[in-house]
Amino acid sequence: MKDLDYELWKMGIPVKTKHNEVAPAQHEIAPIFENANIATDHNQVIMDTLKRVANRHNLACLLHEKPFAGVNGSGKHNNWSLSTNEGQNLFEPGKTPHENAQFLIFLSAVIKAVDEYAELLRASAANTGNDHRLGANEAPPAIISMFLGEQLTEILENIEKGNGTEKREREYLRIGVSTLPPLPKDATDRNRTSPFAFTGNKFEFRMVPSSSSIANPNVVLNTAVAEVLSEIADRLEKATDFDLEVNTIVKEIVKNHKRIIFNGDGYSEDWVKEAEKRGLKNIKIRLMLFQRGFLIKQLIYL
Repeated sequence: MKDLDYELWKMGIPVKTKHNEVAPAQHEIAPIFENANIATDHNQVIMDTLKRVANRHNLACLLHEKPFAGVNGSGKHNNWSLSTNEGQNLFEPGKTPHENAQFLIFLSAVIKAVDEYAELLRASAANTGNDHRLGANEAPPAIISMFLGEQLTEILENIEKGNGTEKREREYLRIGVSTLPPLPKDATDRNRTSPFAFTGNKFEFRMVPSSSSIANPNVVLNTAVAEVLSEIADRLEKATDFDLEVNTIVKEIVKNHKRIIFNGDGYSEDWVKEAEKRGLKNIKIRLMLFQRGFLIKQLIYL
């Protein structure tokens, strides 16, 4: 792993955290957060470098998702956020009412996008190796859901109902007037069984295959969110009362797409049953070849 560091640093690829994982001789490496296009290229170079460095030590680097039965497999955690061209993170909750409204609009856009385009997201994380891994103890199930945490979920529920919140000072959460309580960054109790988890100021898509490029998941995610943001922008540009329309949009999205939000154990059989009641699909391997064939066509129509 030390040799790997040297090789990657020489190529200008910033990597930091490395630690042992559950399986024997299994390691996790975390590149530093960067622009999606650059991160995608760097991720591909890292995969090649892993194999070259392993060969140098007479070892084999296995990027297969489930190479051995009964032993934990491998995947990628695609940490994703949106920012302005000046570097402002749009998933930062902020400390002022204006920032709160911006955060909630962009959060709502992601909620709607993940719910409406769950099948495309699932297809973007599909290959034969990964579908043997999904549903096992080391990976989320084949059901797309979102983890937001209890605090943020409660805030959205209060906005939907128009109620006050007990979290701080019984404030009335009218967007643009009241302020959000601080949300913890990358909380230690975040749900590691969730395929798509909010971790303070970004999302973590945990279903991505270890042997594949991260390009497909990011193309799907970016395109789906862009489509929803375009719809929201059209409404806001026509609004005569901007603050009221922001409120209305957030309420509508929470009401119509809250089924995708799940903070419990994504590995449990109870969740499989609950997801079915909510109308969420459990997209297993038999559907993947069909859906991958139509992935690009559907993206063109978004």
